[in-house]
Amino acid sequence: MIEKVKIVIDSSSDLTFDEIEKYNVDVVPLTINVDGIEYDYRTISNDEYIEKMRTASSYSTSQPAIGKFIESFERWTSEGYKVIVLTLSSALSGTYNTAVTASLEFDGVYVVDTKTTTRGMVFILEECLKQLNDNVELETVVANLREKTKNILTYVTIDKLDNLVKGGRLSKSQALIGGLLNIKVLTQLKETELVALDKVRGKKKLIKTLISHIEEDKKDRTIKSISLPNSIADEYITIIKSELKEAFGYEVSETEIFTTTPIISTHTGENAVGILVELV
Repeated sequence: MIEKVKIVIDSSSDLTFDEIEKYNVDVVPLTINVDGIEYDYRTISNDEYIEKMRTASSYSTSQPAIGKFIESFERWTSEGYKVIVLTLSSALSGTYNTAVTASLEFDGVYVVDTKTTTRGMVFILEECLKQLNDNVELETVVANLREKTKNILTYVTIDKLDNLVKGGRLSKSQALIGGLLNIKVLTQLKETELVALDKVRGKKKLIKTLISHIEEDKKDRTIKSISLPNSIADEYITIIKSELKEAFGYEVSETEIFTTTPIISTHTGENAVGILVELV
């Protein structure tokens, strides 16, 4: 008998409403708080959030309460489903640990730390659905997904350092010096932390640095997909698209260029770009 499996994923995955319906997943929301008002992906759009962030005196993000996961797991296991949970990287949020703690109360709930976020999670989701469709054994699917996380590269270009200061990831003096010198930062999401790979002056140097890191990190693997979630960074997107095509012959599709979730833009600030590379 083929097991019924439900996929639960958190809202930092940047799934559209149409995709949530298409993939038939259960989305557990992270929340954002702007000037004391709480929102999630259902109550504010990604673009609206950036507009609010420009004038807000305070904004922050919160992982889902453990009760949200318990509620989801109770629902699906009581209906006879096994559950695969996909969370954003444990290096960025406590969401994974919360989901694991919630899962201990249930049989047949498997939690996967995707080691990425936004569309990187969708690359994992699509692989999960493909393997389930091929009737791969559930435990094998989970093991394969954990292995697949090694084939997703997650970079973020940071244009302004202000939000890193607000999030406690950078001092005000460092940000001031960075702003005066037009310093841009290339970061990469590694296994256990978000690492600053390089600090350079100007957009073009930043993107050249990005390309060289992709070349170095991809080794002999082939690029299957690239996604460019961003916090309204049109000029960067134009240059990055062009450089990716020149370096790798890869044309990023328009459907893979979009304003990212507030869960990410809160910490990166406006004009940042995520570069999610799926390798095979």
